[in-house]
Amino acid sequence: MRIEGDYKKDGYATIRGLIPSEVAAMLFKQIQMDLQASGKSFENFAKMHPLSKQQTIDISGHFYRPLTTFLWGMTPIISDLTGADVLPSYDYFRIYHKDDICRVHSDRPSCEHSVSLTLAYSDDVPWPLEVGSTRVTEEGPCFDDFGDEAYSAVAMQPGDAVLYRGMDLRHGRMQPNPNRWSAHLFLFWVERGGKFAQHAFDEERLRSELRRVSNLDV
Repeated sequence: MRIEGDYKKDGYATIRGLIPSEVAAMLFKQIQMDLQASGKSFENFAKMHPLSKQQTIDISGHFYRPLTTFLWGMTPIISDLTGADVLPSYDYFRIYHKDDICRVHSDRPSCEHSVSLTLAYSDDVPWPLEVGSTRVTEEGPCFDDFGDEAYSAVAMQPGDAVLYRGMDLRHGRMQPNPNRWSAHLFLFWVERGGKFAQHAFDEERLRSELRRVSNLDV
């Protein structure tokens, strides 16, 4: 694992090899195999999202426990990387399709410390995550670009990640996805005893989701 950048100073850093590329590839395959074993496919989880131009494949760790286990297991590493005593909030798996984007946005309070982890590209073409430079104070609307704000673009290989303060810095993917598809895992934490500690384990959102969805287990 190699760290590029100063997380405390800049609010983001690139983590090369957060997990081995082989583990990233197998995690993607395992999700696919578990879906197939349950008689489902990725397309069962396709939906429109306000940040994207096309349908994305979204699977929440709330309803697919191996993702939650992965999130919990990563917590000591994220505590070391951030220098903060963190508790897991939530995570989700997403597939973007060719020419899709992720509009520039900032995140909700469950995303005090965030990780965007690349799992796989269909065509092995890195698709950068862009991170802004101006701190914001709350979750905001989404935009097609950063306007006049300076930003950095981070290209990732499978297993690489960007650690960023999702509430504080706007982020997105303005360049159209050059691959037929790309698979990513997004993971979030809050600080124990901090301003957003009530969002640990995403309890408020989970209660709402459980009322809305009866069973999405795969």
